Amino acid sequence: MTIGKARHRPARAVLALAIGLSLCAGAAQAQSAASDNATINLVRLLVKRGVLTQSDADGLIAQANAEAAQAQKLAGTANAAPATPGQVRVTYVPEVVRNQIKDELRQEVVAQAKTEHWAEPGKLPEWLDRISWTGDMRVRDEFHYYDKGNASPVVDFAQLNKTGPYDLNGNNPPPLLNTLENRTNSLRIRARLGVNVDLGEGVTAGIRIGTGNDNNPVSTTQTLGGGFAKKDVWLDQAWLAWKPTDWAQVIGGRMPNPFMSTDLVYSNDLNFDGIVGKFNVPMTDQLSTFANVGMFPIEYQADDFPSQQGVKQASRDKWMTGAQLGATWKFNEDTQLKAALAYYRFDHMQGQLSSPCSIYLGVTACDTDTSRSAFMQKGNSLFLIRDIVPDPNSPTNYAQPQFVGLVYDYHVADANAQFDTKVADTPLRIEADYIRNMAYHRADAFRPDVGLNRLVNNFGAGDIAESTYKSGPVGWMLRATLGDVNPHAAGDWNVSLAYKYLQPDATLDGLTDTDFHLGGTNAKGFILGGSYGISKYSWLSLRYFNAREVFGPPLSIDVFQLEMNARF
Repeated sequence: MTIGKARHRPARAVLALAIGLSLCAGAAQAQSAASDNATINLVRLLVKRGVLTQSDADGLIAQANAEAAQAQKLAGTANAAPATPGQVRVTYVPEVVRNQIKDELRQEVVAQAKTEHWAEPGKLPEWLDRISWTGDMRVRDEFHYYDKGNASPVVDFAQLNKTGPYDLNGNNPPPLLNTLENRTNSLRIRARLGVNVDLGEGVTAGIRIGTGNDNNPVSTTQTLGGGFAKKDVWLDQAWLAWKPTDWAQVIGGRMPNPFMSTDLVYSNDLNFDGIVGKFNVPMTDQLSTFANVGMFPIEYQADDFPSQQGVKQASRDKWMTGAQLGATWKFNEDTQLKAALAYYRFDHMQGQLSSPCSIYLGVTACDTDTSRSAFMQKGNSLFLIRDIVPDPNSPTNYAQPQFVGLVYDYHVADANAQFDTKVADTPLRIEADYIRNMAYHRADAFRPDVGLNRLVNNFGAGDIAESTYKSGPVGWMLRATLGDVNPHAAGDWNVSLAYKYLQPDATLDGLTDTDFHLGGTNAKGFILGGSYGISKYSWLSLRYFNAREVFGPPLSIDVFQLEMNARF
């Protein structure tokens, strides 16, 4: 079979070449008998090859005879000798007929070449048809403005946990947040490139790489500068998905956020590690329902922890489980309501007080060090988790290198709605989100293993006392966007206004938006924004965040961002 195809390919190429040369010869020598015979022979050869049917050939010859006679009559040369019986003679083939023959032949040859994968310029391997590429880029100029009435100093507990422990007795002071000095003209970029592959039978795979200052989970923004040093690239996504039916899909790996949510709970750059089931069930033409259920590991405890002790700690792996039910109502072509209820349970996130830890004897790790969060921003209530034994040789001045842990567990209920319509033929989207930490109980901050002597933040003015400690489990957001939410053409635009209110322990501060109040919880304020499309694949954006603390020492931070974005 392969040899036969190989023989046919040059034959077809020769045939195409012969036809082209014959047609060109026919145009240059329309009055030549040799050309007449060559043209008729060519038509008969096309019939023999199966390119033309006999009826199509007879029609072409008849049409050519009629047009040739008419042309000769007009030119005064219609005096050619009659054809002998059994002979077909055409003294002139009009250009329209020649073009028709060429077009039909070209279509036939190209179609057969595509079917048999030969003689097609630039033909790519079949497997490339199953790959699609995605990507986006952003260049941002960012400004941070701090109110001169902000509290100072403020301990940077996220950095303390990341690079600590730090000695709270002053021999190795903890890191501090900048709360007073403005930072302007910070140039930043984001670049992401992904590939999705169709593996057949409902199986797909995706891989994406992205920039980022470090491996934190909530931002792929990279600050420029650094002596013109090259920038890091991270594995941002890697997942496999199987869709056995039209209404169900299973995804495993590192995947995009599988839930309907807003940046009140999760940063827009956050990806999830784990496995999830997604279900979409149409009920009527106007109503469809969906559900998402998943399990996501946040942090595994090392097998050898503590590494310096013969007796290892029992497993205390940190997981998130999430479940969401929702529906979409389409009232008409322009009006739609989408709403969902979700419950996100974070297990083993609460910090644990260690057993007595004799640092003065040279111990470098206490038995609950891993109960601290792997990544934090700011806002959640915290306490010191190391129970350090005083040095008997210096009971009033001894090293206290500490880590901090979360005071509360986090079981977050989330009610989320999105309404789309049009006003004066302009798209309008209204979003509302309300969350509550169902595991929050204020009394947990004063249980015996915490107490006032270990709480380290969210105190108001005055002495450290139970009456000055302030926190809360509630957060909510309202946002309205007029115009095209995602500009897809030159001239597309939108403007938006939002208000956020997020109490300290409404959700995990490590997973929230990094721009509003520069990340974390315990923040409230307005967000203004707008975008303008400059082409199908690029647009300009600007945003202004005005935020301050909900409880505790004053901390007002304004953020301004000007961006150029592109997607491909």
